[in-house]
This record gives sequence, C-alpha cells and structure tokens, in this order.
Amino acid sequence: MHSQGAVLPVLTYLFHRLEDRFDGRPTLLMLDEAWVYLDNPLFAARIREWLKVLRKKNVSVIFATQSLADITGSSIAPAIIESCPQRIFLPNDRAVEPQARAAYERFGLNERQIELVARATPKRHYYLQSRRGNRLFELGLGPIALALCGASDPAAQTLIDNILSEEGRGSFAARFFSARGLDWAAELLQQFPQPNKEQSS
Repeated sequence: MHSQGAVLPVLTYLFHRLEDRFDGRPTLLMLDEAWVYLDNPLFAARIREWLKVLRKKNVSVIFATQSLADITGSSIAPAIIESCPQRIFLPNDRAVEPQARAAYERFGLNERQIELVARATPKRHYYLQSRRGNRLFELGLGPIALALCGASDPAAQTLIDNILSEEGRGSFAARFFSARGLDWAAELLQQFPQPNKEQSS
C-alpha cells in the first residue's frame, strides 16, 4: 500500500473478514508472496497467532514465496517452520551458495537434499519435505500440460497477450501450441469442432 496510514485499518478489516469465514468448514488460506505479509509487524503477529489456532478451525495455511530468506529473516520464522509440517521446495540452482544454503539448512535440509534442490529441473521437479519422509518428485506433466501450466514467465505472458490481441480466443490454443513448438498439438485441435463457432447441419 502506498499510504502507511491506511495499512492498519485495512489489515484490521481484512483480519476480521477472514476470521468470520473460519467457521469449521475445511478452508485453505493461501498467502502468496509471503514477504508482503511478513514485512508488516501487525500481519506477522496475526499470522503467528493463526498458525497456533487455525488448525482447530479446520484451516490449512499455504505460504508461497520466491525466496526462503523472506521467511528465515522474519521475526516469526520459528513459528512458521515449526507449524508448517509439509514443505515443497522448487528447483533452485543457487541453493548450494552459502547464503541460500543457510536458509535451506534452517528448514532442516541436509547437504544431499540441498544438492537435489539445486540439480532439479525447473517446472518439472519438486522436493517434498514432510514428517512421513522426503522425496524429489515430478508431476509427470506431458508437453501439452507443461506448456499450459508452465506458462508463467514474462515471455509466455507476452506471447499470450499477443495471441489474444491478434487472434482473439477462438484460435488461441492452436496458435499458442504452435508458438511453443507443439505444432502436432495444434494440428490435433483442428480435428475437433471449435466451441465458439456455430455448427451448420
């Protein structure tokens, strides 16, 4: 937020709105870009409290961050590390560097596990750390699913915007697959009727 004066009332309002929804039904509270929340002492304190009590209200909390340092450098790092029994680490070729290694070690990874994270293939491998054990796994996505689910980098987003502005939604998938080197998938799409086109009988 640009106005620091607005932070306290807005966060207080958000806390109340969120807590009103925690009524015992299974709930997933996703905190993406966790540094945004951990950077604010008020929100950090509330997260610490939530981690202690939300499990009783059937709420699971997911923290997502680009950098482990966002969490390890936080004042509530011990509470987060202790209260998040399952962690999924994405590939990071810089994990073996001293500063990054220290962050991974704080999460309980040993030298071999850090090496696995460093050597893993981006957008394909994931390292699961849990009380039941640790494992490097992959989702087993085929080329089509990977092209669609992995289209999160700026170049892919620009490509998507360009195709939509030039072609619209009607032929988006075929154009997108061709641009990603999946001409065979684009050709397969031609065998199926287009949903936006009226079929003449």
